[in-house]
Amino acid sequence: MASQAPNERRARTHKEIKQLIEERNTVLAQYYNLAKVTENYDSDDDTTLELVEEFCQELVDYMATGHFEIYRRIEEGNERRDDITSLADKIMPRINDTTQIAIAFNDLYDSTTNIEKDAIEQLPNYLAKLGEELATRIDLEDQFINLLLTTSNKPELSTVSA
Repeated sequence: MASQAPNERRARTHKEIKQLIEERNTVLAQYYNLAKVTENYDSDDDTTLELVEEFCQELVDYMATGHFEIYRRIEEGNERRDDITSLADKIMPRINDTTQIAIAFNDLYDSTTNIEKDAIEQLPNYLAKLGEELATRIDLEDQFINLLLTTSNKPELSTVSA
């Protein structure tokens, strides 16, 4: 990858963060709607299963955006800012845990045509567990985003040629 000017990197980082937050908000809105619907869930209600499928698609997109856009530089070892790598060392294992839990939820509920009755009955419980993990992820993500925005707004020092 060719070296980018600091302003280009900052603009790209801001764009990636904006995309992540938009996808996060979509997931949270769908999560809320799904949680509301599952409170009085009727296993013969196909509408709920359609909501689950849509939610799973958005959930995977949100997780992917975090890893392929925001965390990519960390995972590839390309981040040079010590404060960001230090925070990433602390929070990335837990963020990765939340990703694995989201993927497990997706694997269980993504294809609702062959879903097992037990999985349908457990949907409210699994959804509650996923909600806790999403809350944890958002908290950690916000720490990371705030640091990215803080450090990306600092002017970079450059050497002056004589």
